[in-house]
Amino acid sequence: MKQLKDIIKLIESSNNPLAVRFEPLFYDNLKPKTNDPAVLKIKKIHKCTYYTALMIASTSWGLYQIMGYNLYFYDLTEKTVFEYLFDEEEQEKAFEKFIKKRKINFSIEELKSDPEKIRKFAKYYNGDTEGYSRKILKLLEEENAVNV
Repeated sequence: MKQLKDIIKLIESSNNPLAVRFEPLFYDNLKPKTNDPAVLKIKKIHKCTYYTALMIASTSWGLYQIMGYNLYFYDLTEKTVFEYLFDEEEQEKAFEKFIKKRKINFSIEELKSDPEKIRKFAKYYNGDTEGYSRKILKLLEEENAVNV
């Protein structure tokens, strides 16, 4: 049986550990917040400019497409995003820490038995409650069909 991490990797990156996706709206919203602690931490770890730190914060990274902002706001890694991309074990640890800190570390069994947990996971992991819930549900249904 698949684990939650397997489903999310498939949805987010098609299992590509080097996947990167820039989120311009997040960037635009974050840009005026010049003293944001996550951005300042990114700037320090990467030894980069404020605008480069904004780009890193506004980009989703790796297998689980965790936003750079979240990687550093939630202390999921101390590595640069470039080191992070080439370390699948670090990516998995960051995912596990992230879902635990967001209180969405559900098992596959919990998700299968409770549609509200799927919705909660989708909301707090991705922000798109409806669309993301459908993607998870589709993969859970496929998993059921395989295991019958």
